[in-house]
Amino acid sequence: MIKDTEAKSGVLSGVTVLDLSRLIAGPYSAMVLADLGARVIKVEALTGEDGRHFGPPFYNESSVTFMACNRGKESIAMDLRQPEGKAVLERLLRQAQVLVHNFRPDFTERYGLRYEEVQRINPEIIYYVVSAFGEDGPARLKPAVDSVIQGLAGGFFASGEESDPPIRIGLPIVDVASGMCGAVGMLAAIMHWRQTGHGQRVELSLIDTMFNFMASKVGEFAIEGRAPVREVNLPIAVPSRHFQGNDGNYFSVSIVNESAFRRFCQIIERPQWIDDPRFAKNSARIENRQELLLVLEEIFATQSAADWVKRFESADIPCGPVNTVPQAMADPVLANRFQTHSGLPGLPLIGFPAQLAQGMRPVAQMSPPPRVGEHTAALLAECGYTPEEIATLATLGVVGLAA
Repeated sequence: MIKDTEAKSGVLSGVTVLDLSRLIAGPYSAMVLADLGARVIKVEALTGEDGRHFGPPFYNESSVTFMACNRGKESIAMDLRQPEGKAVLERLLRQAQVLVHNFRPDFTERYGLRYEEVQRINPEIIYYVVSAFGEDGPARLKPAVDSVIQGLAGGFFASGEESDPPIRIGLPIVDVASGMCGAVGMLAAIMHWRQTGHGQRVELSLIDTMFNFMASKVGEFAIEGRAPVREVNLPIAVPSRHFQGNDGNYFSVSIVNESAFRRFCQIIERPQWIDDPRFAKNSARIENRQELLLVLEEIFATQSAADWVKRFESADIPCGPVNTVPQAMADPVLANRFQTHSGLPGLPLIGFPAQLAQGMRPVAQMSPPPRVGEHTAALLAECGYTPEEIATLATLGVVGLAA
């Protein structure tokens, strides 16, 4: 039987997760379960999963992207396509509660990893699959990644101004958000399993994640019968965007209600706007936003960005500098959100956004992301393989042993 070799505390203590996924969406969701105390065993190819090679930059021979999605896991390197490798996986599956993967349906069909087949090995398994467009339907085999999904859903036309070319959001928002949503789905399935003893299939599609981001834009199109308005100042609250001070730096300020707008007018020395029918209400400001923004650009060009931020902060108005990454990390308040790890010197680590007061392990107390096959020998031994059998599997290229 697989035993938890690392002392853990957390709401998921006693739950074993097999993470067969690659890149970001799947590994991130499994990492959240590790944060919550689950034992997560990363099953990866002999050369390591694809995300290890996403770089530069690299840290300890793995990409920074990989390091951000795989803390608290153990690694077993193996070739699932070989019968002996599938036999190892079956032993692992019998002792696990959750399986995570993002293989395409043609791969799972070829190698016996469909839900019904896995369920025959472990009837109580929670089977979590990440796909681009769902496992059924005409696009079930279509490959897609974060940037492709953003573009397909119309997300490239949700940023910038009307005259701009399509703009990709330069962050893996679909993948990371899918990882967060996937963790929620698996937690719900684990709760159901604990209550009833029954596992189930849980599916997440990347396109659904993106359409959740796009819900207001899709609604705008459906109701107005036109392409959604595209501009930096979102046409739901005005002003709400970034501006440039006279020092060349930018700052962001957002007005979310009429009380804030009245304080805003006092700060910029335009008290007459409080009763001006063009600007007095948010709906009017939206209608006259272009006129308003032109005047605001002139006003904000009279002082530095830092001065405007200081003045707006004094009036309790949401605002802040538009930082570069180095500037953000130089801010002691922001940098304090990150944690350090004795095994990962020089690499800032950020915890999951929702932190439990009890039942969640601090990042600094979790094991660093594993080396490829770091725990292969130990895991095989737990599954009942003898040292001689382990050596034979390694010689045949079925498993990989860390140096």
